[in-house]
Amino acid sequence: MSKNTNETDIDNKLKFIGLNLKRIPSLLKDFEPLNFVPSKSYDDYNYKIYKYVDVLNIQILITPLDRTADLRDKYKKAEPLANYLDTKKVENAKKFASFMNMLENLKIAEIENLEKEQEKLNEKIPMEVKYNNNYIWQIYFSSNDNKYFMLVSETELDNPGMFYLIKKQLESKKSKKKIYIFTPITHMDYSGKLYSKLQIADIENYLWYFTKEWPTIFEIFDKDNKQSIRIVGKTKVYEKISSDYIINLEDEEKGIELYKLLKALFILSTGFPNDYKFSIAISTNGEIELKHNDTIIEYKTLHNFITEQVKIKIEELKNIVREKKKQELNLEKLKDKVEKQNAEYLEKQKQISTFLECKKTFFGKVKYFFNGKKKKDVTVIKRNLKTKDDGKQVKINDTKDVTYEFVERKVYTIEDIIEIVTKVEKHRKEYKNVELDVKALALISEKLTRKIKNAKIYIAEINSHKKSIFEFWKFANKDELPSLNEADLEETLKEKIEKEFDYEEDIADFGKKADSIQRVKLSKNEADALFAFRYCTNTMKILNNTKSKELNEKELKEIEKEFLRLKQEYEKYSKDIDAIEFDVFGNLLNDKTIQKIEHNAEHRESRKDKYRVLNINSDAILEDYIDNVRNYLNLIKEILNKIKMSNEISIYKSFSTETNMSNIDIFNINPEKEIQKQIENGEKEIYLYKIHIDKDTPVAFYSNYIFYDNYNKTLPEGMDLSTEVLINIDKLKLKEKVKTKFNINVIEDEYNIKVVTVNVIEYNT
Repeated sequence: MSKNTNETDIDNKLKFIGLNLKRIPSLLKDFEPLNFVPSKSYDDYNYKIYKYVDVLNIQILITPLDRTADLRDKYKKAEPLANYLDTKKVENAKKFASFMNMLENLKIAEIENLEKEQEKLNEKIPMEVKYNNNYIWQIYFSSNDNKYFMLVSETELDNPGMFYLIKKQLESKKSKKKIYIFTPITHMDYSGKLYSKLQIADIENYLWYFTKEWPTIFEIFDKDNKQSIRIVGKTKVYEKISSDYIINLEDEEKGIELYKLLKALFILSTGFPNDYKFSIAISTNGEIELKHNDTIIEYKTLHNFITEQVKIKIEELKNIVREKKKQELNLEKLKDKVEKQNAEYLEKQKQISTFLECKKTFFGKVKYFFNGKKKKDVTVIKRNLKTKDDGKQVKINDTKDVTYEFVERKVYTIEDIIEIVTKVEKHRKEYKNVELDVKALALISEKLTRKIKNAKIYIAEINSHKKSIFEFWKFANKDELPSLNEADLEETLKEKIEKEFDYEEDIADFGKKADSIQRVKLSKNEADALFAFRYCTNTMKILNNTKSKELNEKELKEIEKEFLRLKQEYEKYSKDIDAIEFDVFGNLLNDKTIQKIEHNAEHRESRKDKYRVLNINSDAILEDYIDNVRNYLNLIKEILNKIKMSNEISIYKSFSTETNMSNIDIFNINPEKEIQKQIENGEKEIYLYKIHIDKDTPVAFYSNYIFYDNYNKTLPEGMDLSTEVLINIDKLKLKEKVKTKFNINVIEDEYNIKVVTVNVIEYNT
């Protein structure tokens, strides 16, 4: 019985394929030997080349080795399909048995799915080129024979690709119509027609440099063998928000223009990173565009950009030379001033040293009193200083000594901009060195000024006691004399610089810290209040805005609308909820059930039920719902006085339209999640509000503790389930900082992509 059923099943499959094993068609018997030479430099897993190939141009080889074996061994032991269909020769008996085994494991539905997939592929190439079943084909090209062949492993019993190909070959032969499959050509490198291998490697490097993501470059051939290049990758478009991008190059001119543009900007950016930073953005048509500041740079405007930059750098060079001359003149003057100050200070120091030496003996004191009595405090300085200021005015605006002659012309090249920027950098460095020398000498001069001032005060104090020998004698005999303070300059205190929050690097530690704080400071009811806010946000906001307990008709209707929605949801899922066993211990009955949270952290806690927390059931009434939510709102206000932000951070909220933010609301630390919410709603334009909040700002976190009843104390700490925070906007003084805009590509399916515009409004508090 089972045997007959099996035979019937195989007959149905053969009939579906159109293959008669008793009369094998010649197209499956005929085989032209190949001279395929595998290369060590290619692999069988990264597909670079995609083609439309006529099914009749593909020969089928079957190998006894599996797909992971070395290609040279697989090919060496491969035999044509005809040997596996042969029922007459004894040596092919095992091969025929293998073919029948593969046929037995074939599922007709798999071939039907491939047919549907290839029908779509014959109409349109996927946006990202690769598609779901591209890995099954394993089609190679022998350049020595100019022929294609499929290499099938008999150890892999599931081979729908081979049977699909056989089916289509038979259909094509019978109908005398060409049938194509769109397939990757395995173990094949770029042709070098549009770009050389070196140029493709360069483009990969250039795009990685600007996007910090490696692109994938495909070479595509259509049914007429016309070639094009498609580049698929990701790029940051705002902070850490990424977007897909797709570049289509269908002709050589466009390809060379892109290559030259990327190369020119790469040279400028890597050679002069302080002068030229280029960013990548997504254009309104979904393609990438490179920007310098806010200026879009295209190949057709590249020469204008270079010419403009050369002129800007020439003017900058002149200004630097002019300012350098000013500083050099200041430096010479300061050198003269410091030399004079040093001489004066040495003279004062000598006078003070003489007094201190003389006061040690009786005769020294008498000698100092009479010798220095009539001397005035006049410092005689012998100078033999070189000075630039010899009566002739220095022309500080003279730039002839720049030692750089530049021929003015209408258009400049990359070599020109490299030359001028190199010169600018050289003079910048020289100017900076002179500027540092001036600052250093200015500090020395100021310090000497203070020393000289203190020395004069000290000497004046000595001279003030030389009115009589007795007064001077008494003064000189003192054990303690006025100190000679140098009055060093006060150093400016440097503010402590705190590490800027980085979502990807810091969210794990940040979440654990936030969760641990809330477990200590928040009661179970307070945690429930935060949990409830997510499901009755509108009710909470209305109650928060209402100063009295009496609600007007409009407010009451809005609250009732949310209440009825929750009640309808409850009715829908009540069967599942009623099936759960509860008792006075809550969910403790399930405490032996091991669950996993994000990152495989195990625990034995049960997740909170929003209907239980909000007391929503079949008998719930609106008045009780309002009272319950109002109690939770009061708890939330208390929470926002308990928890504070531990460091400076930015939070985000997205809307479909421009909005005036107010009230208590939920924001997200991760901007991508906020944008994704609007994308899932089908929005093509998004308004993303970013608020940079200071340390110690009142806030509450949607950490793990908020979502689970942690009765068993096994819940892992962190913010693994949500990166949201609750904050009262009305308590913040918001100041609009900047508005910006960017586009992102959203791939809806394999064949469609849409451009979404994100308007960012940033605020400081």
